[in-house]
Amino acid sequence: MSADKAFIDTNVFIYYQRSDDNIKHKISEDVIGFFDCVVSTQVINEICSLLTRKYPTPLSEIKKYITDIIDSSELIIITYSLIEKALALCKQYSISYYDALMVAAALEANCKYLISEDMQDGLVIENKLQILNIYEHTDLLTR
Repeated sequence: MSADKAFIDTNVFIYYQRSDDNIKHKISEDVIGFFDCVVSTQVINEICSLLTRKYPTPLSEIKKYITDIIDSSELIIITYSLIEKALALCKQYSISYYDALMVAAALEANCKYLISEDMQDGLVIENKLQILNIYEHTDLLTR
């Protein structure tokens, strides 16, 4: 495991849970095993939503999966102050509210990276947090 803290976006956990894309599954597995992972209640809610709607999964499996994630990650609770921070980040960095909410949670946890597949690769927020499209940066896993 790396000493670096990384906030993990929903899609990474979805690819890890699903094995229909072997390459993304393997990379996601490597990412989750490599970094000191951080998630937020937003990510947990999005995982539950996707696994009940888009990828129908028995509720007992969803519960076990999110319990495993929470047990092995730092969990950031979305608070009003994080919502305020996210709104400011939306304006400052021209990012969507939901992406900004993840960025705010990652900053709160002092993460070095925010790992996603659909945010602006390489963007550095507040000179502290770098957004990485992990499918473009698999070299990080070989450090």
